[in-house]
Order: sequence, then C-alpha cells, then structure tokens
Amino acid sequence: MLLSTALTLKAQSNEISELKAQLPHTTDSTHYVNILNRLSVLYLTQQLDTCFLYINTARGIAERQAYLKGQAGVYMNLGGYYALRFNRFLSYRFYLDALRAYDALGDSAAVSQVLSSIAIYYQYAGQRAPAVEYMRQAMRKSRHMHNDSLYATVLADYYFVHAADTSRADSARWALAAARRLAGRYGDIRMQLKCSFYEAGELFKKGEVAAAQKQLQQVIQQSLNNSYTYLALYASAQLASYKVQLKQADSLQYRVNMVQYGITGGYWELVLAAAADLYTFYTRHGQAATAAYYSHLMLHILEKERAVKKQGELDYIAYYRQNDRLNALQLQHRLQQAQLDQKHLANRKRQYLAGGMIVLLLLVVLLLTFFYYAYKRSRESGIQLTEKYKEISEKNALLQTHDDFKNKLISLIAHDFRLPLVNILEIMHFLQGQSLEPAAATSLLTGVERSSRNTLHTFDSILRWIRSQLSGFVYAPEPCRLHALVNAALQSLADVITERQVHVYVHIPNNLCALAEREMLQFVHRNFIHNAVKFSPRNGSIYITAGVENGQVTVTVTDEGSGIPDHLLPHLFEYHTDSRSPKSKQQGAGLALIICRDFLGMMQGSVHVANTPHRGAALSYTLPAAHCINNRESS
Repeated sequence: MLLSTALTLKAQSNEISELKAQLPHTTDSTHYVNILNRLSVLYLTQQLDTCFLYINTARGIAERQAYLKGQAGVYMNLGGYYALRFNRFLSYRFYLDALRAYDALGDSAAVSQVLSSIAIYYQYAGQRAPAVEYMRQAMRKSRHMHNDSLYATVLADYYFVHAADTSRADSARWALAAARRLAGRYGDIRMQLKCSFYEAGELFKKGEVAAAQKQLQQVIQQSLNNSYTYLALYASAQLASYKVQLKQADSLQYRVNMVQYGITGGYWELVLAAAADLYTFYTRHGQAATAAYYSHLMLHILEKERAVKKQGELDYIAYYRQNDRLNALQLQHRLQQAQLDQKHLANRKRQYLAGGMIVLLLLVVLLLTFFYYAYKRSRESGIQLTEKYKEISEKNALLQTHDDFKNKLISLIAHDFRLPLVNILEIMHFLQGQSLEPAAATSLLTGVERSSRNTLHTFDSILRWIRSQLSGFVYAPEPCRLHALVNAALQSLADVITERQVHVYVHIPNNLCALAEREMLQFVHRNFIHNAVKFSPRNGSIYITAGVENGQVTVTVTDEGSGIPDHLLPHLFEYHTDSRSPKSKQQGAGLALIICRDFLGMMQGSVHVANTPHRGAALSYTLPAAHCINNRESS
C-alpha cells in the first residue's frame, strides 16, 4: 500500500512538470487552453496564487478563440478559486456560468461535477434544502458514470452534504466507500487523501479518537509530501478542533501549522480566523512580539482579500466596505495600547448602564403586567357577553327558519293534493247524479283510479321527503335526470292535460342532469306545468325545453296563453299576487310560485318569468349542472 501510494504521488508530481514542458511546444490554441485548465486544477489544492495565474491566461485565450469547452473549464476553476477565497458571490456566479456552458456542450459528467460543487456551496452557506436538491440532481446526472474518475468527486461531495444527516447515514458511508474504491482504481491520490480525511471523521464519531487523530496526521504528512497544501491545512484545522474538544495541550501547535500552510499555499482568507484566534491568545498571555506578528499577518490577509475582490469586479459598495474594514484594522493596530488603557473604564460604564437598564426593564415589566391583566379581565367579560348575544341571535334565526320551512311544507301539501282530490270529488258527484252507460262509467272510474294512483304516488314521495326534513331543512343534493322527472310530473297531471286538450312537447336530452333535491325539484316541475296547462287555450301547445350554459342548466316551460299583464310581472313571486288578471285571483297558485322560488334558492338556483314575443308566458329555472349516474334515485 505504501509503495502504491508513493508511486502515485510521484506520478502526479510528474504530471505538473510534463504539462509545463508541453506549453512552449503547443501550437494548437484549444489544446493549450486545456493544458492551462488542467494545471489550474492541479494547483488549486497546492498554490492558489499560481492557480489563478493559469486561470487568467486560459481565460484570455479561450474568450479570444470563442472556445466554449475551454471557457467552461475556466469558469469551473474560477468557481473553485473564489470558493477558497471566501468570495461566495463570485464562486456561485462562475459555477452557474460553467453549468450553462457544460449543459450547452452536452457534457453530462462535467454537469454533474458542477452540480455537486454548487451543492457544496449551499452546504457551506447553511442552506440545507438547495444543497440537497443540487446533490440529488448531480447524482441523477452521474448514474452512467460508475466507471469514471469524476464520479469519485461527486460521491465524496455526496458524503460531505449528507454526513450529518442521520436518515442518510448508510447512503453517505456507501458513497464514501465507493469514492475510495474509484480513487484507488484511477490512482487519484488527492481524492484518496480527501476520503481518508472524511474517514477520520467517521472514526471520531464512533469514539475511536486515537485512530482518528492518527489518520489525520497521516493525511497531513502525505499532503505535504505531495504539495497538497490545502488538504494539509484542512486536516490540521480538523485535528486542532478535535484536540480543543478533548482539551489536549498541543491544539495550539496545529493552529500555528494551519496558518503556516495557508501562507505557503496562498489560502489567506481560510486562515484569517485562526490568525485572529492566535493573536487573541498571545495577547492574553502577554507575548507581545508574537501577537504583533499575527496582527501584521491579519492586515496582510485583509489587503490580499481586498485585492482579490477588486480583481473579481465586485460592486463599489462592497469594495468600499472592505476598504473601511482594512482602515479600521490599521487604526486599531496603531491605537491598540490606548484601547487597553481605556478598557477598564469602558467595562465599568457598561456595568452601570446594564444595572440601570435592568432596573428600568423590571419596572416596565411590572407596569405592563398590571395593565395586561386589567385589559384581559375587561376583554374576557366583553367576549362572554358577545358570545351570549350571538348564541341567542343564532337560535332565534334558526327557530324562525324552521318555522318558515314547516309553514311551506303545509302549503306544499295543500297545493299538490287539493286539485286531484277536487277532481275526484267532482267525478264522483257526476257519477251519482247522472245515468251513464257502462262504457262511459267505466272510463270515468278508470280516470278516477288513475288520478288516485298518481296522487297516492306523489303523496308517498312527498311524505318520505317531509319525514327526512322534520328536524329542519337539510339540503342533500343529487344528480337528477330532468327528462325522467318532467315525464313523471306530466303523468301526475295527465287528467288535467287531457281535460284541457293541451299538447305537451318535451325537448330535454335524456342525459341532462341537474344537481338538486328530487322532491323539491318535482314540486317546481308540477307547479310550472300546472300553471302552463291552466292558462293555455284548448288545443294549445306547451313546450318544455332545457339547455346548458357555463355549467348551469336552464329548464323553460312555455305556454300559448294570454301572457302575464306587465304590471303583475315584477310581483309574481310575492305574497298576495294576482295570477293572470285582476278578476281571477288564485291565492294557492301564487303561494306555490313563492315556494318554488324559495326551493330553488335553497338549491342554489334561480327562477325567471317573461312573456314570449308573440303570445303566452315562459316560466324557467336555473340550477347547477351535474354528471348523470345510472341509478333509480337520479331518475
């Protein structure tokens, strides 16, 4: 294993030398850009400033030659460069440019690598949801890359994104193991060291502290042997973190090493926080010379950071704030001794101020508490009174509604059964007072039987409906097949229609249904048809039509009578309304029309009346349309 690792280290070290040697002899500009991009990738984890020089050279040539693949590689490398410079805005921008370029080229392997890099960006930014989504897209894109070395990078990134997610612990460990196998197969020592770093974290989680520390030390040593300065810095930071958690004395040394590796590799921004910690530590321990060194180092890092941001063409405001930050730090450095002298005085003032604020806050809290409880008691009393009043009003309204509904039920029964019973009585009186031949008497008795049977059937239907509504109106709509209901209503009025010698024409599609309560709708049908028959001349015609528009069904009953006087039209559905003329008042029919209007309103419908252009009147209603179902109730 050690021999294999040493050979790989040597091979990767030789790659940089070989690529540099090819540059002077390369005449093809596209190949030249590819070499520069590869050198940028290799130097990204070794020396960041050198990496940036190669990136800028490749960028200039690729843009002049309009070499899209070369530009995509430049954008990808710039995204990684600015990520290590802690410039997340530019890092994200260049990753998106790389994603668009590789997508245009149809390079799914590179697209998956960019997607996983964006997922890492969001993970560092603390935005878990987009990190998971981009990682999911990267894994989906890389499904066909199982034998590609780039797949190891995607798998390692998958582990990083999901390492702390307990619900994905198994898949994260699988990805890390797969990345390790691919890195070994292709001799990618950088990826092997990265996997070793992650594996040390797994050991630490299991409580194998000594093994985790030993593995990190090996990662540091091998990274330094191969000039992977960034990995050495990263591993030193992690090892220092472990030692701080375990309160081991040598944690400081690893922080010092981390800063030194950052200086060597040009990763200035990555070690700024560590330099600040070391400055604070040495200041507290009275080591002025060492503290001054780290103070100057922080100034130098901020100067480098400002220069990088200027190169990245950030907006003026961001640059101005960074300049202010540098000036403030320089001023702090010059006035450090003066600040130390004033520190005790400032602390004392803060203590006095904090004490006064606490006392004032307690007084305000007590006062607010008193007002709150007073307001709460007043509000609770008001709420209770309001609720009582609302409850009484609702009960009164409910009682009024039930009373009105029961009155309408009584009117409905009187209207639907008065006419058939009167007809039967008239026929019986006629039979008693007349001497008829057997055939005529049989015909009249047959009519009486038919009228009685229809009346009994209607009575049974309405009675069942009334029983279901005795506790108060409950609207339970169902799809009602209009053609069948209208025919049933015509059958119950057959005697009246025959007596008046009226011709009825029904033009309603068989599959047309409305959403309504069946018995309420039949009451409307019987009343509309009865009124049309009543006011039609002998041998007249009645037309019953239906249509659908905008999800609403409209049924119209038109007669050829004399029409409704204009002064009665606006009041036809009001109490005490004349039926057709001032001389013929039909109180029952007027009440029935009012019940029709109320029933249609309960079924979310409406009723309309108008005179036809030639003669006669048209009564119509509108209800929501419904899909027909094949059962007895719907017909």
